[in-house]
Amino acid sequence: MPTVVPLTVAQATKAALLVSDLPKGWEGGVAPDRTPTIGLPVTYDPAECRVVRDPLRDGGTPATIIRGQYLLRAENPSDDKVVTEVIASFPADQLPLVRDIAEVLPRCGVIARTLEGLTSKTFVRQLPVPGLRDGVVLRFGDADDPTLKSDSYTAFVARGGTLLALRAGSDTFTTDAAFARFATTAVARLDAVVG
Repeated sequence: MPTVVPLTVAQATKAALLVSDLPKGWEGGVAPDRTPTIGLPVTYDPAECRVVRDPLRDGGTPATIIRGQYLLRAENPSDDKVVTEVIASFPADQLPLVRDIAEVLPRCGVIARTLEGLTSKTFVRQLPVPGLRDGVVLRFGDADDPTLKSDSYTAFVARGGTLLALRAGSDTFTTDAAFARFATTAVARLDAVVG
């Protein structure tokens, strides 16, 4: 892969969402995330679908990474709505990673995920987002639900050596179109910095 210049922390922070980009009532912000956590060991079936759920897991250590946490508080803290944004910048182009995700998607319609001996199945659907380039927007949900109701959304967008990752629950964005608009806002902020 060709070498690219990673974003600085200041550039990545400038590319991140602002609370003002979200509807009224949201709070939060960004901070450098020097030690991205790998988490517990998870296995996937098909194994190649791991990249769909967790593309940063095996991508090496980014030169720069910031994490944004935004929340809309509810009366009961367990009902808080949360959005996570990660901007990770590497010295290598991230477009091949996004292409890998898109390439395996047809074989990852249903993914079995095993964590600590418990297996769950989730469906994956790619959402069309007009005008989005070099990215994928995905909807996940319980594979045993015949209505294929969403339970979460994820977006991955590459710009040179930078990967933007967004995650939110379907209680935060109740329609595919709402999450697609949100992802478009985040991509526009990133594009304003990386050009």
